[in-house]
Amino acid sequence: MAYMQTERMKRGNGMICRISPSFKQLKNPLPLYSPRYIYYRLLGLLLESVGRLSKGIDTGFTHGFDSGMTMNYIYINKPQGSLFIGKYLDRIFLDQVTCKAFRSIKQIQSDMINGYLRERSEKATFIVDLASGKADYLYDILRETTSNIEVLLCDISESVLKESRDIAKKLNLGNKVKFKQGNALDTENLRRITRKPNLLIEVGLYGIIHDDESVKRHLSEVKEILNPDAILFNVQTQNPQIELIARSLKNQDGERCVWHLRPIDLVVRWAEEAGFRNAEIRMDPFNIYAVVLMRG
Repeated sequence: MAYMQTERMKRGNGMICRISPSFKQLKNPLPLYSPRYIYYRLLGLLLESVGRLSKGIDTGFTHGFDSGMTMNYIYINKPQGSLFIGKYLDRIFLDQVTCKAFRSIKQIQSDMINGYLRERSEKATFIVDLASGKADYLYDILRETTSNIEVLLCDISESVLKESRDIAKKLNLGNKVKFKQGNALDTENLRRITRKPNLLIEVGLYGIIHDDESVKRHLSEVKEILNPDAILFNVQTQNPQIELIARSLKNQDGERCVWHLRPIDLVVRWAEEAGFRNAEIRMDPFNIYAVVLMRG
């Protein structure tokens, strides 16, 4: 009903290897007569109808499966839905490997941020998250640390930032957290951040940017304009559910949710060309995401 592993298999040299469709193949529609088209089309219709009894699936179709709202729901990992069937479907949704990977990298990101704060030995630290969502994991860090931290949360969605403001107010963290609406890829938006970050965060961003040159240009602009002491990002390197996501689910714009998988070495090289160095890389247990911390 929910996400399923759908990669084609190829046998060679006595081994079975998964072959994922390329980004170009995922971008192109399947022929109407293709059995795969029929399968993914019917699955999408089922998910968008009966599946919406699940709160997680409904959140995905309402806000986009690539949205901060959906990511935050997956992080919480508490099945909700209409009637028993809705909660049952939601548990299936939350137990998919992609969702498990999301939750794993949340912990990895928190661990790497806490390690960076320990390195600074209680020095004042200014953190900027350029595509923050609600930034639940940063609130967890702020509650648990004794470090002197100020945070600027930026997101393209004002509704997401409103939810985040409510969290900050509830946790009495309004003096530590500021908010700014804007597109992370907008050069002028970057220029409006006038204070140099010690740590810049942009997790979950590169996978939804389809054009390689846009990622490369963005990294160069981040280095030139903001010049952070360190940058934290993640890269989706492979995903056994990538075709199902691309052909049956919707993104924030209501279009097919096509994610761009990239080799971690490629993105690290782009960051190095922009001026970052000393990549520390950690993979999630499912080998879907790499989380990278680099120095400015």
